[in-house]
Amino acid sequence: QASESDFHRVADLQGVAGEVAIDTLGRLQSARHSRRHALKLLGLGVVVSGIGGWGLHERPRSTWGADYVTGVGERRLFSLSDGTRLQLNTASAVDVQFSAQRRLITLRRGEIFIDTGNDSASPSGHREFWVQSQHARLQALGTAFAVRQDAQSTRLRVEQSTVVIHSAGQPIRVEAGEEYLITPHGSRNVEDSPMNASAWAQGQLLAKRMRLRDLIAELARYRHGWLSCDPQIAELQVSGVFQLDDIDQALSAVADHLPVRIERFTSLWSRVVAR
Repeated sequence: QASESDFHRVADLQGVAGEVAIDTLGRLQSARHSRRHALKLLGLGVVVSGIGGWGLHERPRSTWGADYVTGVGERRLFSLSDGTRLQLNTASAVDVQFSAQRRLITLRRGEIFIDTGNDSASPSGHREFWVQSQHARLQALGTAFAVRQDAQSTRLRVEQSTVVIHSAGQPIRVEAGEEYLITPHGSRNVEDSPMNASAWAQGQLLAKRMRLRDLIAELARYRHGWLSCDPQIAELQVSGVFQLDDIDQALSAVADHLPVRIERFTSLWSRVVAR
């Protein structure tokens, strides 16, 4: 667990030698068109050609018919019948199945934070609480925890009490303050993560010596359109606290404290490049 001083505005930054020398958009110039006009045309072409696929990105097939869903950039908190508080992060979807014997949350897509209820109103008494992801079944033992599912893995961070991982091999008990990465090949403890896995529930991204390309990829999850990082500056390290409700402000903070600038071609297309 990083101390508060680890998450100062932006620090531990390394310099970038040289300047960006490649400008592929410049090739679009002609005797009759200025570079600015070419940029506008190219940006418009990208937006128009992507409209068809953008709708699928906003509401992918994996979310159809889900009990609870959030869109890109949206975070929502739900109170379930047993007293559980269920929070969904950006572009997430879950199903909730409560029976007389158990409580089950199936994570279809994205990321959730759960603070389990005491289930005192259940006729059968306290029921088991499970979360099912693509890579594991997680048994919550009266706890608060975050679960994130990506294509290749599931990430679990426990904030209170205990969660038991049931996947390949023997069950693993994960205690408060611990974080585990779960893959089809097993589970491993993540001791020094560059990003706090549950800070999003408070609307923040807490980075500690995080690579710039990873930070930008994370911020892009909360933003419509396309946001990318130039490979020339991808390995810069960043520490800081970024507000997820204003991604443009977060990008401006990066540009203020690093030798980078933000290129904005349209409202849906931006990239971070060397200054």
